[in-house]
Amino acid sequence: MPDWAGLLLLFIGALLASGSLTAVNLVVSRRLNWRAPVRDDAPSRHQRKQGTPSAGGLAVIAVVLAAGVVMARSTGSAKGQVVAVVWLAAVFAALGFVDDYLKSRHGSTLGVRARYRLPAEAIVALGFVWLAAGLMPASQSSVLGFAGLPMAVRIILGVLVVVSSANAVNLTDGLDGLAGGLTAICAAGLAVVCLIVGANQLAALAAVTAGAAAGFLWLNWHPAQIFMGDVGSLGLGALLGGIAVAGGIELVFALIAVVFVAEALSVMIQVIWFRWTGRRVFAMTPIHHAFELRGWAEPQIVIRFWLVGLVAAVVGIVVAMNIA
Repeated sequence: MPDWAGLLLLFIGALLASGSLTAVNLVVSRRLNWRAPVRDDAPSRHQRKQGTPSAGGLAVIAVVLAAGVVMARSTGSAKGQVVAVVWLAAVFAALGFVDDYLKSRHGSTLGVRARYRLPAEAIVALGFVWLAAGLMPASQSSVLGFAGLPMAVRIILGVLVVVSSANAVNLTDGLDGLAGGLTAICAAGLAVVCLIVGANQLAALAAVTAGAAAGFLWLNWHPAQIFMGDVGSLGLGALLGGIAVAGGIELVFALIAVVFVAEALSVMIQVIWFRWTGRRVFAMTPIHHAFELRGWAEPQIVIRFWLVGLVAAVVGIVVAMNIA
């Protein structure tokens, strides 16, 4: 059963492992010429990033999945939850890997088209949510999530949480260190909340996720030597959503992940408003690009977004402590 010291040790171990594996990943990506194409409609200063090695999220995901497999071999009553979350993250990471491969091979920003990828994500998420609902102990239910709702509603909302989380992290992965840092902050917040509600193995998995994402920043901070890629953003996003669903803390997760939510909402609002009116709400989306066009330096945006994410995580923890 992990305690606060145990979570810290898991965080540090994952940080060191991820940092080391990311360095290996960088060498391999260079030798395989695995490069990240830059969108033509991105701010002009992003063009200097053309050719930066990508798929660095492989190292982060590898650390998390390896730790998850070790945890799943334990005899704890909640090991089924860990297995389900690890399976979910692995499948989403595989979808992201295919996306990264197609982009690198064709030198294009178009990978697997959304009309094919989103239904696949929804099907995988549906299987996970159905499984997770059956594995959640009755004692773990709380007012922090959807556990008290009818099963059909709970499953629909759970699928929405997982798919939205995966794609929100994917959309946020547009500035050096932004998605990695926010993932570390969000996962750390989830680790504390999971411990509060008694989901100890999920807390341990979240702590590992936080450490692995933080370790990736060593080579991903501005100017990034390697990018996360879809393999990392989709896998980690699904992992965060999966931990929230399995732990029955979906509502507080939405609070802790408020920056990811804002990034995704900015894109949705922009698309819907443009289709209705032919005009834009924001200069560019996701919203971090709008701040770039206002003249903010990339590290300035990233650090400020991290601070907002940190405040949201602290608020989420305080809420959980008072009403769980």
